[in-house]
Amino acid sequence: MKYILLILLLFNLSSAAQPLPAKTYLPAPFLCQAPQGNWSQPWQDACEEATLWMAMKYVGVVQRDSSTGGQEILKLVAFQKKAQGGHFDLSAKQTAQLIKDYYHYNSVSVRYDVSIADIKQELVKGNLVVAPMAGQLLNNPSFTPPGPVYHMVLVKGYDDRTGEYITNDPGTKRGRNFRYNYDVFYKALHDWPGDKKLMLQGRKAIVVVKCP
Repeated sequence: MKYILLILLLFNLSSAAQPLPAKTYLPAPFLCQAPQGNWSQPWQDACEEATLWMAMKYVGVVQRDSSTGGQEILKLVAFQKKAQGGHFDLSAKQTAQLIKDYYHYNSVSVRYDVSIADIKQELVKGNLVVAPMAGQLLNNPSFTPPGPVYHMVLVKGYDDRTGEYITNDPGTKRGRNFRYNYDVFYKALHDWPGDKKLMLQGRKAIVVVKCP
């Protein structure tokens, strides 16, 4: 029995030591949060809704014959106004709960104090990552300066050869497969703390959407 346990232990250690692939890519669809180019409300603050639509479309919860992405954003906004009395910025925990409440999709979890490697490992498992960001630290050239204080993007892959995450960034019509340097992305990774003045105090958090 001792030898069997030793073999299992060595096998687990060997498996854990396996390096991650140099590149991983999940073909999640893209949706700009202002699909018609209108950046007035609610589109101005619809990054969460657009990101959730992309994730749910990829996992198959949102079907091909369902409403368009823009219509879905409006439905999500209306759902929140009815349930919460308004359309507000959402923390990672609130975002995960919205997925459960609106889409009835429970294969979702929140991870805190994550590292660059933790995010890559989730992607290698085939899971999408919803990332809350201090948007002005992203320095996206397509953002209207200085950029959003709070933002949310969908992480769909990474590329070690260039040192970048591959994202769908709903904050620009050019956001499909937009790449962010690992360090830039990680510095901007902050959960919504409830106050824009405290944005950089938000924890390093992600929402993991497990794919069937």
